[in-house]
Amino acid sequence: MAEQADYTVRRVTEPEPELLDSLHHLITVLVKEGAALGWVDPPSRSEVGDLLGDLVQESDLDDACLAIAQNAAGEIAGFAYWVRREGETEQPHADVPRVAVASWSRGGGLGKRLVNELTSYARKAGIEYLTLDVRGNNHAAMALYERLGFREYGRIPDFVAIGDQRWDNVYFWLDLRPDEHDLTLHGDTPTGPGASEVR
Repeated sequence: MAEQADYTVRRVTEPEPELLDSLHHLITVLVKEGAALGWVDPPSRSEVGDLLGDLVQESDLDDACLAIAQNAAGEIAGFAYWVRREGETEQPHADVPRVAVASWSRGGGLGKRLVNELTSYARKAGIEYLTLDVRGNNHAAMALYERLGFREYGRIPDFVAIGDQRWDNVYFWLDLRPDEHDLTLHGDTPTGPGASEVR
């Protein structure tokens, strides 16, 4: 296991073609090891390239943030990203589709550093809530998110499907709003557009 100090954690803000091969290699290894990343089979190099390109392009508008953990030789040992929600009423919020650390670098704090990089930039970008979901058997990830302040808000039993196997999908949220803000919070009171009386 490498020490976390051996890696730089940073945002990717412009096209860096040299990252593609290292990122594709890492994702391929992780998927083959069974990592809960949403792929059953490793994505192609061009699919990873499209993802990388989209995230860099969207980061120009603060609509995405890609963080990587990289050693001095340029090898990527972890990555994570968030993407701003598209619906007009959900644009202050973002989803974290993937957080991944190489098996050879786990236990050194890289997951924490990657998520902290995401949350730090999300605050700067005006994101109010970050949400993510975790496969129910990924207890290490759930423990990490809870240590970082995320709270579980629900689960769908046996939702994640790989062949004939099923696992829960567990949902988490993190409130990034400052303690002092100018928002009017209505919660579930029957007021404003789309309201209806409690029955």
